Amino acid sequence: MLKYGSLKFRLVFMKTIILNLKDRALYWNHIEAAAYALRAGELVAFPTETVYGLGALRDNAKAVERIYEVKKRAGEKRLTLMIADPDDVTKYVDRLSDTAKRLMSLFWPGAMSIIFPLKNGSDISIRLPDNAVARDLIRAVKLPIVTTSANISGHPPATDAQQVLMDLGGKIHTILDGGSTRLRSSSTVLKVKDDTIEIIRHGIITESIIRSCLENSLVKV
Repeated sequence: MLKYGSLKFRLVFMKTIILNLKDRALYWNHIEAAAYALRAGELVAFPTETVYGLGALRDNAKAVERIYEVKKRAGEKRLTLMIADPDDVTKYVDRLSDTAKRLMSLFWPGAMSIIFPLKNGSDISIRLPDNAVARDLIRAVKLPIVTTSANISGHPPATDAQQVLMDLGGKIHTILDGGSTRLRSSSTVLKVKDDTIEIIRHGIITESIIRSCLENSLVKV
């Protein structure tokens, strides 16, 4: 039995399936197989343009709990909802400020997670990745997917399937092998509220780039 923060876990080992996406004839079969695994409550690793992500169904509490277990991740750290199309954000966010809309227009799809405020006083982190595999998988699942990086917490983020296997092999069901990621660096996480933004995690989209893109707006950084 392992304990992280207030969460307790019992590790269960399995055989991890690696599905190679280089064979285009099998591409959609592999996407559907990974989508089926997610719908069944399993964890699936997949490429994005930055690093490999680890996904679970948002509404499957056991699957979400297992993400924290296999990553040895602190319970207070949030997961990110990943979407496939810009309009999907309106399914989860009550109201989009002009600043939020501008950020989405400038940086989505791309290496930025945006934390949006909700009417109930909470917030939600959402990302639209610039990677066809990730978006195809999300569309195939047809249910909300929450994600984090596919590595043990504190280890370097995985930028290829073999790195995922080294950290999480035997602990997750499926790895979609899409080769090395294009950017090989973590995404930027920022929080938006009305006309202000706060960088929560510095990533490949730097603060100077964000400032430059927003310099003609009324945003206060």
